[in-house]
Amino acid sequence: MRTRLGCILVLLLGCQCISAQSETNLNNGENSLRSANLPAHVRRDIVAAIAKDFADEPKEFPSGSKIALGSWVGFVRLSQTGAPAILVTSGPDDPNNGATGNGEFWLFKRAGDHAVLILKGGGFDASPAKGAYHNGLLDFKSSWNMSCCDGGVEVYRFNGVRYKPSYCYSYSSDEDGKVTEGPRGRCRD
Repeated sequence: MRTRLGCILVLLLGCQCISAQSETNLNNGENSLRSANLPAHVRRDIVAAIAKDFADEPKEFPSGSKIALGSWVGFVRLSQTGAPAILVTSGPDDPNNGATGNGEFWLFKRAGDHAVLILKGGGFDASPAKGAYHNGLLDFKSSWNMSCCDGGVEVYRFNGVRYKPSYCYSYSSDEDGKVTEGPRGRCRD
């Protein structure tokens, strides 16, 4: 019973349950892209990149720009030097947020006065993977729920331009909350 209550809590809070290592500032959902302390050019680049993902949504849904501006913003330290990356997680206007707590996220790096999309993914958790640097940036992982207690993890590796899938594995938790991870393997397309 305790595990099921924990899983329900994860499902209810999952959309805003993005976490990351030490120097991450996700503001607990208090900082939307609309109000984030970002230069105007950077904000416009982020809105444009996210809005493209919602170009084909039905007219009754909010516009891609509104969805982007209502999304949550955080900063993730992925390199040992340089500015933190900008992690944007889908907010309450995103019609694609799932019942299992899975949502979308976009990871941007700063390039002068602009933001460049380096990863787009989904899940209930998006965070740097511990200790594995490739081309100057930490590996990055996302976790998603298939049900209350089963799901998967996808780990991405930076190739110098963008993050690409590196490996995946499944996980499950038993009634006592013990998590078991499956073997690492190739990610499905």
